[in-house]
Formats: sequence, structure tokens, C-alpha cells
Amino acid sequence: MKRLLFWIAAFIWLPATTYSQVVYETFETGPALPWNALDGAFDVVANPFPTGLNTSDSVGSYTKAGTTGYSLLLAEVTTPLDLSVNNQFKVMIYAAVPTQVLFKLEGPGVPAIEGIKNIATAGVWREYTFDFSAQAGNTGLTKVIFFFDPGVTTSTDSYLFDNISAGPAGPCAGTVPVATMIDNFECQRNASYGVGWDILETVTNPDPSGINTSSGVGKYTNPAGSFNALVIDYNSAIDLSVNNYVTAKVWCPIAGPVLFKLEGGVSPAKEIFVQVTQTSQWIEIGADFSDQAAANHKRIVLFFNAGVNSPGGDVYYLDDIQRIPKPQPGPLEDFEPTKLAWFPLNGDNALNGTFNGAIANPDKSGVNLTDSVGSYTKGSSALSTLVGILPAALDLSSLTQVNLDVWAPAGALKVTMQLSSPTQGVKQVERTLTTTQAWETLAFDFQAFNAITDFDQVQLIFDPGVAGVATFYFDNLRQGSSTVDPCEGTVANPRILDDFECQRNGTYGAGINDLSVINNPDISPANSSLKVGQYNDPTDEWSALVYDFGGPIDLSIFNQVKVKIWSAGLVPLLFKLEGGTSPAVEVSQTVATVNSWQSYNVDFSAHAAENHTRLVIFFNAGVAHSTNDVYYLDDVTLARAAYVGCVSTYENSTFSLKGWRYFANGSLENEPFTVVANPDQVGNASDSVGVFLEAADGETFAGMYADPDAPISLLPGKKTVRMKVWAPRATQMVMKMEGGQNGAPNSGDVSVNYTTANAWQELTWDYSFLPDNSLYNRITLILGFGEIPTANTTIYFDDIVVADGVCGTTGIDREEIKQLLVYPNPTNSQLILEGASDLIRADVFNTMGMKVMSVNINHAEVYTLNVSNLPAGMYILTGYNKNGLAANARFVKQ
Repeated sequence: MKRLLFWIAAFIWLPATTYSQVVYETFETGPALPWNALDGAFDVVANPFPTGLNTSDSVGSYTKAGTTGYSLLLAEVTTPLDLSVNNQFKVMIYAAVPTQVLFKLEGPGVPAIEGIKNIATAGVWREYTFDFSAQAGNTGLTKVIFFFDPGVTTSTDSYLFDNISAGPAGPCAGTVPVATMIDNFECQRNASYGVGWDILETVTNPDPSGINTSSGVGKYTNPAGSFNALVIDYNSAIDLSVNNYVTAKVWCPIAGPVLFKLEGGVSPAKEIFVQVTQTSQWIEIGADFSDQAAANHKRIVLFFNAGVNSPGGDVYYLDDIQRIPKPQPGPLEDFEPTKLAWFPLNGDNALNGTFNGAIANPDKSGVNLTDSVGSYTKGSSALSTLVGILPAALDLSSLTQVNLDVWAPAGALKVTMQLSSPTQGVKQVERTLTTTQAWETLAFDFQAFNAITDFDQVQLIFDPGVAGVATFYFDNLRQGSSTVDPCEGTVANPRILDDFECQRNGTYGAGINDLSVINNPDISPANSSLKVGQYNDPTDEWSALVYDFGGPIDLSIFNQVKVKIWSAGLVPLLFKLEGGTSPAVEVSQTVATVNSWQSYNVDFSAHAAENHTRLVIFFNAGVAHSTNDVYYLDDVTLARAAYVGCVSTYENSTFSLKGWRYFANGSLENEPFTVVANPDQVGNASDSVGVFLEAADGETFAGMYADPDAPISLLPGKKTVRMKVWAPRATQMVMKMEGGQNGAPNSGDVSVNYTTANAWQELTWDYSFLPDNSLYNRITLILGFGEIPTANTTIYFDDIVVADGVCGTTGIDREEIKQLLVYPNPTNSQLILEGASDLIRADVFNTMGMKVMSVNINHAEVYTLNVSNLPAGMYILTGYNKNGLAANARFVKQ
């Protein structure tokens, strides 16, 4: 038979209509096509494995060169291939390792066509099919090309191939593969089966009834044993970002568990058991893998009668294996009929309005054609709130979005949805209306609160902040997958060069072609990001990833380079500043721990006055390697060093701590933190100050906390913190240092007395009992400890500063503060001050607000300041007369 096929192959250039199949290559008497190994080596050899599908005597052999990822094997003919009828190509391949094969046809002046198939099983002959029927009219193809193990540079493996033929595609001609349909056993046959491929066959549906009347289905005969697998191999990471629900129609002869499993890649395997109770009929089963959306599994595995040790021989039929979005649950409320108990907050109709019940839809159009909707009329409060009691705890762990159809009257602007948890309190999301007097679906994404699983009521605030008695209609309250752009409303932070999600602000130079964004392969407490960067390090020793700033990098304050890196090897890392006229600066580190996310910090503060324009990161720096090594990175940031002076003043955004959050604060728990104009500039000349709102229904320990963008450092002899406070009554004020790094203990409640009611007073908290050089990531305030006010109370605070640092000098310059003339600037050693005759003293602060020098000027018109002992960097000089701060200047020490 093999020799007959070869005889046919001798006439392959005759018109295709003469035969129902064209055989291009069999190797029985040598090669029929002019094979040319442009890379690697080609030969015809005796079939070393004449078993299974291929028992022929001779086969082709190709060994990769090991020098290029796309090692090329080519056969070029003079007469173009005729694809008008015979356009479905088949080839048998025997591979030593699981990999892929890329089959390509090309020719001069015509579009090339190609297909790639996974070789999921090694050490066995298998036939692979490439459907080019969509290119039936392509008449200029003269080159037949194979790429074995495409993209892998170092491979020197040998591949056997044989029996290249083409035939009609039949009824499936022109089918466009649907990536999410794994196998329907008819025209969408997109799976690459690994283990189990040899006992899976396509047969006529034995029971075309019920939910499955398809003609073709899969037949799987379960072998003896307890965990026999049918493996679907993707070779690369499966995209589970949206289509993460794996479903299949099955016909089972016996009841028992079916196991769905994801495996491969670096993510831990995930297993889901589905119990089948209905036998001898088609049913649909599925497994929810939405919690694996950021994983990088490479295989889907099915086990029938999983874990049950059976003698084998049971026949299972399956069909329509696919990946789809997780099915959405039914509506929480659709008023068909009413499902929830709705009432105004606290039962107060006057303040919080009236639920008018379910009414006939007054505008059955657009996105809402339902018969019944909810009607609500606001009360007198601008935050008039409608409450709905949920019948069961709302779990946001997988479906994080809550949608609501809203019909709003003219002039309405926003809707706030709040979810209330008995253990975690109220969480809210606000959405802006894009239309009024028409139905609109608003999507409230509670992704930030997806760990909370016990929300028991929903609260709606229509047009928050606007008083009135307007009537709103709402309907179709339902839970679903997130559709809101996760980066919606993100304000670019130029100090975050790249977090591979919403803050992608850096400009890349060299290395950009080796960098891609992928799902985080190792989500862990050390890095919970869903997306990270993957850097494929070329084989030379000095390839790098370059961030080009286009001008001098401002390192005056934000001079710490922070980055998270995941590395499989203990390799050297090199961080470099270059460009500009300043000499290049290099800092070396070594990967601390392999196969886990590690945070690295590089201190470039000594080079703040220089003018470098590029930041460069080298992986495995200075070491040549034979493979394109893969590294993952995330959160590449220019950060500030630890606070050792001024922590917060509301005069300058660089030193303004605004992320305060309330706790135990009753009805004001969810109030946003605000900065306001200073109501009393006697004793504190600042224009702006922070506000603490103390609720009349809170706890005696109601307070607020914030996490600065760098830790607060308590150096030896400098372990006090000062803050200015204005309150309407004398009371106790507590400040706590929390979130200590490297085991530093929390301070607990440190209390001082505020005694000057209705006036600014600077308070000092003493933390001398804490260890030297402790670093704290959180500061907590309880302003009014031990008591609850009779009415909501406003307390102001300002200028949080460590030890003898100052904040006023880092704020905006006031008209009454003059600029000193200082020169030379920059300077190496001597700084001359002119116009200092009215000054008594001058202090020098670094950019972190820490005092580094103080001198007595004594009204000298010209004063020479010796700064030779200061480290290189930028400094702020402040001059004082008898009334206080009178002048300032900035200078650079080289």
C-alpha cells in the first residue's frame, strides 16, 4: 500500500480534481519533495518505531540546529500547489518531547498561510490535520515549511515525519475555529489531546435526544483503575480571564464523580468534583474556575468515575466541551414579584423617603422591557437612603459586580450603592448617570471587597448630596462578573513607572520587545496583583530593560527605586542610572530567594542632584547564558525614603497625608477625609489643615488611620512625633505607631493632653520606649479619647513631624518669606549667603524634612556656610529673625 501511495505521489502536480486525495510525501524510495534543511539536518531513515498509526519502512528525520528558535525545514516546488479542492493537509509526526509544530505554505506575491498544532504526547506516531480550506483560492503557494518546536532556540531534538497528504475538507470547509470551543466532535475540533487520546474516538451520537441532538460525539472507554485521565493540552497558559467556566455534555452509564482539573504551568493544580446522578441520558456539567483567572495552567483534565477503582470498560460519551463565562445567577430583585423587603433607612420616611412598591414599568423601552419595577421617592435628607434586606448572605468572592437598572428624573447626577456586612460594615460604590428620563444599567463593581462573604443588605442613595423629593425607578438588581474597566478613574502617578495594570507610566527604551504583560503566575501575599510583566532575558550578558525619562530624573525626594521580582535562579541584579552629563551609577544586588516574589529597594538619594535620564535594570547581569531566561517583575516605582522629618503638611502635596480612614465612628464611619481652609491662623499660619470628624454616636475610641507612602523612621535620640491640633474642648489625644517592619512592636496608645480649647496647640508624643531605627507603616489618631461628644464635632490637625524636623519649609512659599541669595549653587564646600543682616539663625534640612545643620548668623550681611561634610543632594536652607521664619533658599551639594 505504501508503494502505491508513492506511485500516486509521482503525479502530484496533475489537476487536483483527478483524485480525491493528493499524497505529497511518503519517503518510501527517498524524498519526493526537494527538502532543504536551512537550519539543522534532514535525512530519510528507516522507521525506528513502526507501530501504531505508522508501520511504513521509511520516514523523514529532521534535527534542529540549536541556534535559532525557528529552525527551518523547507521544500520548494516549481508548480504552485492547487488548494482548490484538496486543502486539508495531514502529516504524521513522532516527537521525542511534547512540543508544537508549525506548518506553513507560502509563495511569492501571495499571502502565506500557516497553522500550529500541539504535540501533546511524545514517543508515539500521531496524525495532525491543518485545515486551509479558507484559502482554497490561493494559487501561488510554492513552499512547504515545517518549524518543529517553534520559538525554542536551544533545542537540538530530532523529529520524525511521514505521509504528508491533502484532501477535501468536506462539510467543515471554511470553518473558523472558535477558541473557547474545545471540541464538539464535528467541525469545531480544537483540542490537542494528551493522555487518553488513543481511547477517545468520534462516533455517531447513540442517543440524539434531550439537550444533545448532535450527529457526532466523543466516545471514551474508561480503563481499569481509579484516576484515568483525558488530557486537553494547550502547551501555553490558558486564557481564563473571562471564559473560565469549563462545561461539557456527558452521557454516563453509571452514577459517580467526574473530576475537572487544571494543571501545568507554575500555578498549583486546581480540582473540582462534580457528582453525576442522572445516567443513560445527556446532561450538562461544569466546573467554575473563575478563581483561577490569573493563573497560568496549561492543561484541562477530565476524570470519569474519579477515585473509584473500577475494572474498566465503561463507555462514556461526551460533546460540546467548551470554556464560557461563569453563568450568572438569577436576579436579586426584579419585582416579578418583589423579592426583597424594601424600606427607608431607620424607617424614617421624612428623612429617607418612601418605597412606593412595585409598579407598572412607566417607560418600557431601552434596556428594561420588564412589566414591573420599583418606585422610590426621596426624603428631605440629601443622603436619603433606601434599604433592601437580602434573603441570604451575598458572596462576592467570584461575582464582584452588582448591576441595577435605573430611571432617573431630569437633573439627577449619580447613584450610590452600599452593601452592609455585620462584620465588616458598609462598603460603597458610586456611579455617574449618563442619561436621565430613560432606563440605564449601572454597574457597581465591588472587586475591592470580594473577600467579604456576609453582606446582608443593600442600600441605595439616589442623587447623593442633593436634597429634594424626586422619584426614581429601579429594577433588575443582579450579581455578575465585572464589566467595569478596572482602570476607570485612575489618575496617572508618574512615580509608578509600571504596575502592569492601571499605572503604566514609564517610557521603555531597550528591552521593550522582550517584555509582555501576563497573568501573575504566583499570586501570593507578597504580590497579589493579577497582572505582572514577563521579561525574556536574551542570552547575552548585558541585555537590559531601560526606562527612558526623556530628561533629568527628579530624585530630589523620590529617590528609592522599588521593584518586585520573581526569579527561578539566584542571579545577580544590576540597577543603573545613566544618560545626561553625570557619571553613570551602578548598584548591584542578588536575587534573595528563588521561585517567589521578592521586593528590592535601591537607594539613589546620594545622586539626587545629578542629571541622569535613564534607569536600567539588568537581570543575571554580566553572565552569558544559553537560554532566554524568564523573569517576572511588578510595581516598578520611584519611592521616597523613610520619613525622618516632616511627614505631613497640607500646604504641599508632596508632604500631604490624605489617605485617612475612620474606625468606630458611628454614622460618620464612611465619611471621606477632607482638607479645608485653616479656620484660625493664630498659632498656625498654614492656609490648609486636615479635618477629623468625631461622631456623636461612635465609640469612645473612634479614630482614623493612614498609611504613608514610606515608613516613619524613629532614629536614635529622635523618637518623638509632633502635631498641631485645634479642638473645641480640652481632651486626650492618642497617636499610635503601627504596622512595624521587621518585627518592630506597635506602640499601643500613647496619650497627651490637649488643653487649649478653641486654639492651636502643638502636641508631642514620646516613643522613646520603642527600638532604635524602628520603621512604621501606619499612623493612628484618636482625637478625643475616652469620651463621646454630645454632637458631631470637628477637630483640625496639621504639621505631623518627627523629632526636630520642620514642615513649614516644605510648604508653599509665602509672600512675607523672602528668598535668600546663595552661591555658588551647586557647591562643593562653601555656600555664601547674601542679604542675611536681619537673620539670627539658619537651619539646613534635607528633602525629607530632617534638620542636618544649624548655625548662628548674628545679623551678618554676608555669611559663609561650610557644607563640605554634607552628603551630595538637594537641601533647603531656612533663615529666622526674632519673629520666626523670615527667608529660605534651596541649594545643591555636589
